Amino acid sequence: MKSGMNWIKKTILSSIIIFMSILVAVLIVEAFLQIIKERDGWELTRSINVKRNFEFDYPTVNPYDSSISSVSYKRNEYGLRDNCSNPKDIKILTIGGSTTDQRYVPQESTFQNILQDRLNSKIGPFGCVSNGGVDGHSSFGHIFSFERWFPLIPNLSPTYIILYVGINDADFRRAQAPNPGHDNMYAEGWKGWLKQFEIIFRLLPIYDYFQALQNPELVFATHKPTPYRVDDYKETELNKNTKELSEINALAFRSRYQKLIGQVRSINATPICVTQPHIFTKIIDGKKLGVSNVMKEYNGLDFDYSLRLINSQINDLCGSLTLDLYSYKFKKEHFYDGIHTTESGSVVIGNYIADFFESNNSESFIGDTSEIIRTEVIWVVLAYDTTSSSNEWSLFDSGRIVDPDLVKSFWMPSINIDDNGFIYFHTFKITQPFK
Repeated sequence: MKSGMNWIKKTILSSIIIFMSILVAVLIVEAFLQIIKERDGWELTRSINVKRNFEFDYPTVNPYDSSISSVSYKRNEYGLRDNCSNPKDIKILTIGGSTTDQRYVPQESTFQNILQDRLNSKIGPFGCVSNGGVDGHSSFGHIFSFERWFPLIPNLSPTYIILYVGINDADFRRAQAPNPGHDNMYAEGWKGWLKQFEIIFRLLPIYDYFQALQNPELVFATHKPTPYRVDDYKETELNKNTKELSEINALAFRSRYQKLIGQVRSINATPICVTQPHIFTKIIDGKKLGVSNVMKEYNGLDFDYSLRLINSQINDLCGSLTLDLYSYKFKKEHFYDGIHTTESGSVVIGNYIADFFESNNSESFIGDTSEIIRTEVIWVVLAYDTTSSSNEWSLFDSGRIVDPDLVKSFWMPSINIDDNGFIYFHTFKITQPFK
């Protein structure tokens, strides 16, 4: 009996020693990795799920019928998916979520490459089209990208930025919060907490790789193949909460989208806005029907209602610079699930966007923004913000003037105004109060 108890004690003691040894080793490795990790600002991009120097060959199980057995997915040292030799060559930058990223589409067939090839063949050496799409990003992530990512890319100065935005914002259940694990990789919860450790972060790609080997479907994440059939479209009514929640969501999105447009213009680029398509609904016998469980208890009709309100805000803010892909008549084979395109679908999108550029007077529109920018003399009202530490005047929008001495107005010539009425100054900045 005594010898048995001694054996148990020895086993427990040995287990404790082994556990503590492993823990100490992990802590030492973590400390070492923390010492050698990048401290030049790029570490911030990890928080918004931007992958750099990343390469992964997605396994043989494709999300759609294809002649290829795998897709070689690469993102360069700047976190971009492109074949541009230098960021300064980027003429068009595309921003969006996974529908922009097109993870399961070969590089040469992404809509960015199709657009690039079309424009270069049409007008000569046009430049490069780069893919800045990040899986899971909503408008929150796009705004973060301008704050934490794009300023780190040397000589990045695109003429146009295509905002392929809205699909991930149509989910009105998130209560106006960033998409956890995507817009904010370190979101609340134990998974977000673990990802902040360097050793966990570096092991994630290895973990994903072996998971994919064991179960290839896992690699498709939230966009695994979903071949909808006609009899899947059986929902006929909206959820009772859909209209109210969608309207609240759309107004909040409008505010973020306005900010995003402002960020685009702040780097002297022109926004090209695109409304996105989906196949969660289908017209059958003259009636729009939806699939079930698109957003848990919310069906395809609910999603479509929300997205149409999102698209309405996009169109209202961008006007003639809006490309209405939502209304384009796609075919079933252009999607492998409700929103993500197959190789052929991406080709269609690339050609659609190329048609837009070419129809807008190729050389003048593509080579020079003067076709869409006019100069006017207008009356400018500036207000001094006493709450700001920047000691700057800014354009006065609306509201009650509390202190008339803190508001100045004057005629201002040569201010740039686009066709949609947006005022922007490029380098115009006032740092001292007018006398």
